Amino acid sequence: MTTIKQLGFAIMSVLFLVSTASQGVIDPLGQAANYKIDKDAKRTSSMLKSGTIKLSVPKEGQDLSKGPAYEVHIDYKFDIALMGPYQGNKITQIEKEYFTEEFLVTLREKGHYEGQYFKANHLGYADAKNLDGKFYAHCDKILLYDIKEPANLSMFSEFLATVLAEQGAEREDIQDLKVLAHISIGVPVLGAVKVDVSGVYNGMDVKAGGDYIAR
Repeated sequence: MTTIKQLGFAIMSVLFLVSTASQGVIDPLGQAANYKIDKDAKRTSSMLKSGTIKLSVPKEGQDLSKGPAYEVHIDYKFDIALMGPYQGNKITQIEKEYFTEEFLVTLREKGHYEGQYFKANHLGYADAKNLDGKFYAHCDKILLYDIKEPANLSMFSEFLATVLAEQGAEREDIQDLKVLAHISIGVPVLGAVKVDVSGVYNGMDVKAGGDYIAR
């Protein structure tokens, strides 16, 4: 059974894929960002009652198969229906190549991106108001879909499987995985203001959305 420790991964996974702006490469070293799960039924399934996630990049990581990496720390606190409160931390590594500008620049210019492991559409721009009342104008609105689940991308479905853990869901059981993100220049660590993850498990829609909380 997928463990609760994977729950923070979905928020983190999409962020590093779309973390840069056309002005140049973002170096997240030494930064931290806090996210809060939105309990609104339009964004989050009722089984996830509440949650917070803190992402931080305290140091560079080891060189992975694709090259140099950053070490990303994930600290989380969740309240899952039928399971109660759960908290902990996780350390993972993300390749530095994901912090280059090419992905977002190409997506803005062409409106569509097809990579080896996922596809993406640029849905235009939208203003965003977060749970803490902060307003972010003209965010890039990006949809990731047709995710084929290698390495770090497997975190998406692990996240939703964790929400469904009391029903015995495994990562491989999550179908039609999609991630919608609002990206704003200047947001620390990974650049995302809002992240919404959705999928289908045994014919049932499951979803979770989180907002960046400025501190």
